[in-house]
Amino acid sequence: MDEINSVIYSAPVVEFVAVAKEFCLFLTQSEELSQKEFIDKLQKFIPLLYLKGSMLPYVDSYNDDECEDFVTEEEYNALYAQVKAKMGEYDDYLEIFDPTDGYMDEPSVRTISEKVSDIYQDIKNFVQAYRSGVESVMSEALWVLNNNFELYWGRACVDVLRAVHTAKYSSY
Repeated sequence: MDEINSVIYSAPVVEFVAVAKEFCLFLTQSEELSQKEFIDKLQKFIPLLYLKGSMLPYVDSYNDDECEDFVTEEEYNALYAQVKAKMGEYDDYLEIFDPTDGYMDEPSVRTISEKVSDIYQDIKNFVQAYRSGVESVMSEALWVLNNNFELYWGRACVDVLRAVHTAKYSSY
């Protein structure tokens, strides 16, 4: 258990938790921000989350039970709608690369709002599990977060940053 403690309380994990909490707070309290302010903050958070996520230490999964999902479908849908409204005409972007197949024959339309909501869901679930203070839960949540970073939310950060960059510099 001391090995788990040294990982879940390590500087990279604690720093990630701090950034993740701020990101979640930013998204849930962004109603009063202008579109320009929202995009500007999103442009800063996304690469920071990616950087901090890439620095997380590896931990094995010891628990056969799945981690609890704290983000409800209603919360996800509300956040999605809020981000979609905030992004407005800049929400859609074209994706031409599929990580499983390489370049696509036809570009497909993706939305910043969906990618950001997906990133939020993985990160918020981790933060809530980490808050529990139960080391086995925290460790398992870190394993899930790392796994999801590799498979989805890390890629989502990369994809959405390009779109956010385009929105920021084409709209102002």
